[in-house]
Amino acid sequence: MSEQKIERAIERINEMEEIYDQALILLDRAEEDPKGLLAFQPQIDKLAEYYASPEWKEAFTLDEEGMLLPELKRGVLSEDGIYDLLDRNKEILESLNDGSINEEQGICLCGAQEIETERLILRSFRHEDAESMMRNWLSDEKVQSMYGEPVYTTLEAVDELIDKYILATEEGRNFRWEVIEKKSGECIGQASYFLVDKNNHFGEIEYCIGRAFQGKGYATEATRAVIAYGFEKIRFHKVQICCRPSNKNSKRVIDKCGFTHEGTLRDYFFREGGYEDRMFFSILKSEYNERRSST
Repeated sequence: MSEQKIERAIERINEMEEIYDQALILLDRAEEDPKGLLAFQPQIDKLAEYYASPEWKEAFTLDEEGMLLPELKRGVLSEDGIYDLLDRNKEILESLNDGSINEEQGICLCGAQEIETERLILRSFRHEDAESMMRNWLSDEKVQSMYGEPVYTTLEAVDELIDKYILATEEGRNFRWEVIEKKSGECIGQASYFLVDKNNHFGEIEYCIGRAFQGKGYATEATRAVIAYGFEKIRFHKVQICCRPSNKNSKRVIDKCGFTHEGTLRDYFFREGGYEDRMFFSILKSEYNERRSST
């Protein structure tokens, strides 16, 4: 391996070590400062992604071959150490979500943790999925125009978008997942809380699925998972979603997910030479809990 790659590996190890050390401190203080740990979740997610990546495996091999500096710390290159930290973090998060955080304390800025459903995996955005994203939905004008986003035709532009998505989630401005089809491993779309109101404890969902994967119920499956995450992990009081009357596919997803129509803003959008309404729908936490307890 070239000296440049070794230097890069050392730089990444040191970066992850800082996260590792801070995570250990916050885990020890979780009982008296749960919000500190919750706010740090995007960084712990970054650590988990590094540990699951080929980059970590290459660094681990370098370490075993004695190609890293002797004084380099070994926290993130210890399989047991990383596993114990992530496992401990998961246990503490589960205990916090059982009741330690309430609406008076605010929502939980826990990042876009991985969600698994029957046919999908929802996970935070990764640069290695840029080509799949562009191929399946980002370059499709019809898909992108349905929720007012531009078309992306170069991997450089997609990489910039991924950086933007990651940063916004890390800063707690939104929660955004790429939607992975288990069967193919393809990134077939996205789902997010693109609007997060921390003061009033609600989030608004948007989603898209590539045309080759539509008609399979994936949008409904992903949206239901995001709703559950919003109430159970982020601890929203209300989850809302909007659509235009002409977007009949989206309206079907909204109906299947059990949203209640709150009202309509008339002539809200001006598109293709005409005006169109904006329809608002929502689910309250009490309604979600009632439906969950009855199933």
